[in-house]
Amino acid sequence: MTVLITSVGVVAEDPGAAGEHPDGTWFAPAEHLGRRGWKYYSPATRYLLAAGNLALGRRHDDPPLTGGPSLRFGVVTGTQYAIAHVHRRMNHVLSTEGVRGISPAEVPGFSMSTPGSQLAITTGARAFSVTLTNPFTAGLEAVHFATTALRTGRADRVVAAATDQAPAGDQRRGQYDGAAAVVLSTPEAADGAEALAAVTGGLSRFVVRGTDGTPDRAALAATGRRIAALAGGASGPRLVVSAPAGAVDLGEAVRDTVATALAAAGTPPHDPAGTVTEARHCAVSGLLELIALAGAGEPALLVSVSESGHLTAVALDSPIRTSVHKSTEKRISL
Repeated sequence: MTVLITSVGVVAEDPGAAGEHPDGTWFAPAEHLGRRGWKYYSPATRYLLAAGNLALGRRHDDPPLTGGPSLRFGVVTGTQYAIAHVHRRMNHVLSTEGVRGISPAEVPGFSMSTPGSQLAITTGARAFSVTLTNPFTAGLEAVHFATTALRTGRADRVVAAATDQAPAGDQRRGQYDGAAAVVLSTPEAADGAEALAAVTGGLSRFVVRGTDGTPDRAALAATGRRIAALAGGASGPRLVVSAPAGAVDLGEAVRDTVATALAAAGTPPHDPAGTVTEARHCAVSGLLELIALAGAGEPALLVSVSESGHLTAVALDSPIRTSVHKSTEKRISL
């Protein structure tokens, strides 16, 4: 079954820009979430609600879905640092002031699933609300998870999203805040709406490193073949690999291995020597890359890689071309 990307939403800090608002921040909650109701939400939750609303084309004060549509609507959220600041603050307060220093309104923010759960509550998603937490790859994993859920009939529409508040101080390491969301649906649920792209496949793998610190050759080769197979024989797919600074070497190895596998299959990538994109928005990075590719109208393979060796890949194609391929396959089978 074809899974369609029907709309997207992004709020992300620009690494090259100063704060856009009078208080020096890049994000003004009131502009996205109204004047009240978000005071005790973590920044990552605020970002996620803003991106989710943009993707769904809804206002912050729109009522949530009810009835049958809500039962067939799901939310899956990827994150790495969404509550790191909350935990750090709570730890400091408990160590210095004791439990009396913790406001009851802050306590729900202790859970990693709070941002995604809040988005599900706000929008009325009752099919499921799932949070994924693998470093850097979680955003793209959300798309893979949502695609699987749609294909197995667990929902008709899913918001696949990612949100992160980058670490502070020396731990920031060139990372920035942001959130992104894409609305995925079955063709029937799309109800004739013009789609940006089709998700044609996805996978998650783990590439172990040897004692010398380099990726295991057998695992890397097998992974490259599996990712290349996601292209489904598409001619000249664009290959994009996103990795944090500490995983650029693995990202380059994955890119080269996938390019080799595609060439061996007679479908070399559009740019086999392309550079690995540095993931600068934590777990949101992969989803930002996917959104950039979705409107291109051409086949693409996107891979998000982490320092630990975990990776997630998603294949995209034009929704029109995918529809043609499916109808051709049906005629052949008859």
